[in-house]
This record gives sequence, structure tokens and C-alpha cells, in this order.
Amino acid sequence: MAGLALALTTATAAHAADFDARRAADITTVITSHGASGALKKGDDGKVYFDGQVGNVFFDAHFQTCDDARTYCKTVLLAGTWDSKKITVDQINRWNRWTLYCPAYIDADGSPELWYSIAVSSNTTEADFSDELGTWMDCLHDFDGFVAGPEDFLKNHSN
Repeated sequence: MAGLALALTTATAAHAADFDARRAADITTVITSHGASGALKKGDDGKVYFDGQVGNVFFDAHFQTCDDARTYCKTVLLAGTWDSKKITVDQINRWNRWTLYCPAYIDADGSPELWYSIAVSSNTTEADFSDELGTWMDCLHDFDGFVAGPEDFLKNHSN
């Protein structure tokens, strides 16, 4: 029995050692394990990003503060955009006073955008990043409810 426990511990440690939160592919694996679909894509600027969806909500994960080869990045910027043009600056400001983690703004086209930045390093464990990603998923859910009915959301979630 002790041999089995040691083998499981060794296998878990090896898997954890393989994870590096600075690599886009490793981040993609964690994102999809949280129920999101999507894939890594390359933008017009040549930078890799994750183009994802959870439920009816679309979002991106951008890898920033990278080395020259763009193999290791120190920041993951998660961003979601909604098509609605009915959110006012006052409502966004009230959202920003309500939220702790995921601020929002209205872009130049009048659409609301939500973002969450996560600093990562070679010491960031898969569990650590998974916890941060859980916060992002909660934010996506909350903001989607906010966009669907900002006044009702703010009334029902006032502090």
C-alpha cells in the first residue's frame, strides 16, 4: 500500500513539474478543464492568444510580458466583450464599484468589456492558476447577468 501511495505522489509531482503557467499551451489546458471551449490562435501581430467560449460568453486570454521567443510570459490578460450598446458609463462605474476583481469599461464602439489580469511565474502552480481562473469564470457569469439587465443586477447585488 505504501508503494502505491508513493507511486501516486511521484506521478502527481511529475505532472505538477510539467506545468508552467508561463506557457500558453499549459494555460489553455487549465482553461479548457474549467469547461471552456476554444483554441490557441495567432493574431495579425503574430502573438498567440486563446480564443475561448464558456456557455454563450466569448473571451480571450492574451499572453503578455513575454521573452523574445514568446515561449514564457509573465502575464495572462483575460478579456471579454459583449455586443450590447445599451450599457451606460454610469452603469459601468457602478459595476466597477461593486466588483472586486474584474473591472469593466465601454470601448470606442460603445460595447462593454471586462478584463482580469493574472501575474504568473515558474512558481505558479496549476492549482494556483486554476483558483484565479475560477475567479474569472465567476466574473464572466456575473458580468453577463449585468449586461442582460444592468439595473436589475445592480439592485439585486447592492452592497
